Amino acid sequence: MQSLAIVGLQFGDEGKGKLTDTFAKDYDVIVRYQGGNNAGHTVYANGQKYVLHLLPSGIIHSHTLNILGNGMVIDLEALEQEIKPFDVSRIRISNRAHLIVPLHRFLDAQHEEKLTHKIGTTLKGIGPAYQLKATRVGLRMSSLLDLQRFEVELQKLCALYNYSFDVKTYVKTLSPFIKTIQPYIVDTTKLLHDFHKEGRSFCFEGAQGVMLDLDHGTYPFVTSSHPTPSSIPVDAGFPDRFIDRKLGIVKAYLTRVGQGSLPTEFDNDISRGIRERGHEYGATTGRPRRIGHLDMVMLQHAVRVSGANELAITLLDVLMGVAQLKMATHYELDGQKIHEVPAHEADLARVIPHYQTFEGWHIPIDQCKTIQELPLTAKVYLQAIQAMLGIPIRFVSVGPQREQLIVVKEGEL
Repeated sequence: MQSLAIVGLQFGDEGKGKLTDTFAKDYDVIVRYQGGNNAGHTVYANGQKYVLHLLPSGIIHSHTLNILGNGMVIDLEALEQEIKPFDVSRIRISNRAHLIVPLHRFLDAQHEEKLTHKIGTTLKGIGPAYQLKATRVGLRMSSLLDLQRFEVELQKLCALYNYSFDVKTYVKTLSPFIKTIQPYIVDTTKLLHDFHKEGRSFCFEGAQGVMLDLDHGTYPFVTSSHPTPSSIPVDAGFPDRFIDRKLGIVKAYLTRVGQGSLPTEFDNDISRGIRERGHEYGATTGRPRRIGHLDMVMLQHAVRVSGANELAITLLDVLMGVAQLKMATHYELDGQKIHEVPAHEADLARVIPHYQTFEGWHIPIDQCKTIQELPLTAKVYLQAIQAMLGIPIRFVSVGPQREQLIVVKEGEL
């Protein structure tokens, strides 16, 4: 059975949730391997809208087992609310995943307040949770298997940071929920390997996107974990050699929430129209997303570091009515033509993008079922993406619903 990794190749918000939900029907086990409730995956299914922050998007399918991997940081209060509509018995949580408690959110806000140049954090405590993990004082899900032990450990952690907090009331309030999930806090790495021996299939879902990767993204305006599939062996304990397909998700244009350079950003009536048609507001924060032209320099970088070997293009329908579509093919920095993303933010902020222009289309494509039904100009746009990235487009999304997904046959583009 094949294993599939789904990775966003931009700044998150590429539509990974829809793709994971769509493909989940073909897989037994869905694994979220990094990040926390700073992520927001929106899924439309069965006439309902689901916004998931911690749970894998496969949770909507009743046959799947959904795993929260050891690379995640988990806020119990957020998980308690999110898990309510679903069957908890279909969830397994790594006993090595780290916890987010109110202390982390306090440290997050405190740190952001002190910064001259704001990172634009979601203030969910994600960064401090990973920071305390790295300094080896973090709390893990395994602590929840003994509530008395958890209370003592949390008291010690708060004391270490002189954080005044009613630990006893916090633990008491959450204890019914903790007791509910205790049977499902397990060694998920062993579970995955056992399932692999049984021949089960896996779909791995990352949060955010490659350009927000702590190492490979637009540092320092990045997340605190590694969304690329290369982190799956660490963040889920599942070897890379077992992963057959790595599907890179690319939005047909570019968006970004928060701070940091976006070389192809533009702000006019066209970008505002795209924002409204694409509902480009953060699923977690509600902040309006910044809009940019498709940036092939960043996408080529993302393909290199992610190992993506096939593509899905999302929200192509949103571009209907845009007369001219631009695609950045390279940058200019200090008079030099470059094809890589500068490592330093100050340099990235100075690059001048150079564009190739494509003719748009003016008819709706949300009912198209095949590539042949798309306008010629839309196909030309897709062909350019495929050619510049050097890997095949396998799927094209033309709307938010599951059925609004074109499967691209070999040789059609």
